[in-house]
Amino acid sequence: MNAHVNGSSSQSGRPRDPRIDAEVLAVTREMLVEVGWDQLSLRAIATRAGVSRAALSRRWTSKAHLVLDAILGSTPDLAPFEGTDRAGWIDWVVTGSAQIFSRPDVRAAAPGLLAALRDHDDLRKALWQGFSGPATELFAAHGGAGQSEESRRRDLLDAKAVLVLASGAALFASLVAGDDATPELHARVLELLTPVAERGPVESGS
Repeated sequence: MNAHVNGSSSQSGRPRDPRIDAEVLAVTREMLVEVGWDQLSLRAIATRAGVSRAALSRRWTSKAHLVLDAILGSTPDLAPFEGTDRAGWIDWVVTGSAQIFSRPDVRAAAPGLLAALRDHDDLRKALWQGFSGPATELFAAHGGAGQSEESRRRDLLDAKAVLVLASGAALFASLVAGDDATPELHARVLELLTPVAERGPVESGS
C-alpha cells in the first residue's frame, strides 16, 4: 500500500526502532492463529512482544490498524509486477490474492477486520488506495506513451475491476467455498479474467 495504514504518528526526537516493529508484527500474526480476532488485544500483544502498551499506541491507533499492517504490510510490494505484461499482471493478482487469503493468519483476521473496516473509514480508504493506486498504474502503463486519455481511463477501470474480482473471489473461496477452494478453481478464475489483458485501445470516436 502506498499510504501508511498503521495509523502511526511521528515522534519528534525519537526514531522508531524497527526491531520493535518487526517483533510486534510477528507476534500479532502468531496470536491471530492461536486465539483469533475476538480474543486478540493490544495489551496481550504488547506483553508477548515485551514492549509497553504505550509503545504500541504510539505506532498503531487501533487493533485493526496493527492487524492490517501485520498481515499485509504498510507499503505495497510491487516486485511481482516488474518486467511483466498485462497477462502477467492479472496472473499475479489472481495468484497473489489466493495466496494471501489462504494464509492462516489472514483467514483468522478476515471476518473481524472486515467489520472493523466498516468503522474505520480512513483505514478502508487507505487500504483501497494502496491496493488500487500503484498496481493499476502499472497495468495502465502498458498502453504506452501515446495512449489516449479515454484508453487510459478504461485501462485503470479494468485493472480495478480485476483487483476486485480476484481478491473478492479469493476471500469468498477462503471463507465460504471450503473444499471447493482448490487450485483448479483459482486457475479457472484466472482463465476467466485473462482476456482483459487482450483488449485493444479504445477506438477514437467510439
